[in-house]
Amino acid sequence: MPGQRWTRDQVGSLLHQVIVERKSLSELRIEGKTLAAINNQRQRLKRAGALDHAFVGRKLVPWTIGELRQLQKLTAEYGFSADCIAQLQLIPGRSKFAISKMMGRHGLGNPLVKARAQQASRLTGPRRRELEQFLLNAGRFASNDEVARQWGLAKQTIAAYRRRLGIPLSWREARSFDGYRTERRKRDRAFSAHMRQRWMEWRARLQQRLYERKQELERLPNALARRSCRSCGERWFATNEFFHVQVKNRGKSYTFSMSHTCRMCRSHQRRERARLLRTPGDRYETAA
Repeated sequence: MPGQRWTRDQVGSLLHQVIVERKSLSELRIEGKTLAAINNQRQRLKRAGALDHAFVGRKLVPWTIGELRQLQKLTAEYGFSADCIAQLQLIPGRSKFAISKMMGRHGLGNPLVKARAQQASRLTGPRRRELEQFLLNAGRFASNDEVARQWGLAKQTIAAYRRRLGIPLSWREARSFDGYRTERRKRDRAFSAHMRQRWMEWRARLQQRLYERKQELERLPNALARRSCRSCGERWFATNEFFHVQVKNRGKSYTFSMSHTCRMCRSHQRRERARLLRTPGDRYETAA
């Protein structure tokens, strides 16, 4: 619904503030008019040539079809955010806010991220000042997790407010809370499980490569010497691909010795020794 028309006195006051007092948009004040209405009227006066070049403003550069197609490709195929596109200058000349606005207009971007942003808790002026006073006084040495649960905000938001106020938790303070230690142990267990899985897959690939290499050597016309593994009994070829070879330098001569255990069994024996020597306080298991 359109608002009330601008009166002659209101327009005159705006002209005086812009031309004579040289005020910026944030400093302009017209009774009964919002900042958005003031900005729109200032733009109209500029186009009419009434501001005598006192306000130049930004030149609006419409989006081209090529830019829109590039934006759709970056967001749909690669999943890039507006911040990422702006930092890498994938669409030259467009700011993060311009890209974000255009993504919203065309329904682009990750739906989960947009839903999370729409459901985010935003503090009003009085509530924000109340939070700042709490962080400066009663919550000065409380953890970010505790304050976030109490105020219904994200812990990253609490950390940002601490930085703005100049009272961030020190390295030692942030790591002295029980919540941090619990989260740290959870991450260590997840990392250990991830590394065990990765090494298990690596050993399976190594074993597959060894058997494939063995089949290749068996098809050669000239038979190579074989060597039995003392652990598994498998007869492999006597090469450093299947057995570990140790080289010793004795003056000007070198001596070579080949292990009696194949590489797969040798790896298994190392893991068993590490498991027996491991203490309960180890952060994660040796996976090599």
